[in-house]
Amino acid sequence: MLRAQQGYLLAEALCALALAGALAVVAATALTGAQRASRAAELRERAGRAERETIAVLRGAMEQGQVIAVRGDTAVDVDLTIAYGVACGVEPNALWLPPTRVVAGTPLVAALQSPGPDDVVAIRVAASPTSAPSWQEFVIDSVRSAIPAGFCDASDGWTSAADAATPRWRLTLRDALGPEVEVRATLRIARPGRFTLYHAGRGEWMLGWRRCAPDYFVCGVVQPIAGPLRTPAAGGLRVRARATGDGWDLEARGAGADGVAKATVFQ
Repeated sequence: MLRAQQGYLLAEALCALALAGALAVVAATALTGAQRASRAAELRERAGRAERETIAVLRGAMEQGQVIAVRGDTAVDVDLTIAYGVACGVEPNALWLPPTRVVAGTPLVAALQSPGPDDVVAIRVAASPTSAPSWQEFVIDSVRSAIPAGFCDASDGWTSAADAATPRWRLTLRDALGPEVEVRATLRIARPGRFTLYHAGRGEWMLGWRRCAPDYFVCGVVQPIAGPLRTPAAGGLRVRARATGDGWDLEARGAGADGVAKATVFQ
C-alpha cells in the first residue's frame, strides 16, 4: 500500500513538473512575442517621427528661403533666410544694421542667426524713382559688432538714447556698393546650404545639412538634422519639382516602416 502511494505521489510530481515546464515555455513565448511587438511599435513610432521631422524641416526651409537647385531627388540647395532688416548706414563696401535688441520699441532687424562670411545679403534698390525695385546680391566678407559714431543712432532716429551703447553689425562686402544703395534700403541675409540624404554609418541614413559657398561648388561637413530614413533606393527622401512648375513635392520614409510623410511646397 505504501509503495502504491509513493508511486502515485511520484507520478503526480512528474506531471506537475511537466505542466510547470509547459507553462514556462508558453510564458517565455508570450514574453518574446510581446517584446517583439513592443520593439516593432517603437520602430514604427521612431520612423514616423523621423518622417515628420524631415518634412517639417524641409518645408520650413524651402518656404522661407530660396530654392537654388534640386540635385537628383535626394538633395536640394537652399539659400536659408537668417535675417531681415534695413540699412542704417552705407559705406562704399559695407552696410550698418540697427541693433537686433532694443530697450524699448520694436527692433528694425530680425535675426534667427548671426551673419558671417559667405552669407549673402540681398538689398532692395531702385535704379531710378520711376523704375521698379529689384534685389541686388552681395557676398559678405566679414562681420563685426561696433558702435558707429554720429549715425545709426538716436541722432537720426534709428534707436533710443537708451540703446546708445548697443553694438550694431557692420557687414563688409566683397564687392563695392553702387550709388543706388541708400540708407533705409530693405535687405535680407541668406545662408547658402544643402539638405541631403546621407549615410551616417551603422547602416543608418539621415537628413543632413551642409553649409556651402555662395557658388555651391564647395560645401562643408554634413550635420545631422533628422532621421533615420530609408536608403536612397528605398525612397528615404524625394524632392521633385511639380509638373505645374509652382512648387515641389516632398516625401520622406522612415527606416523600417511602411508609412510615408508627404508635403507640397508652393513658391
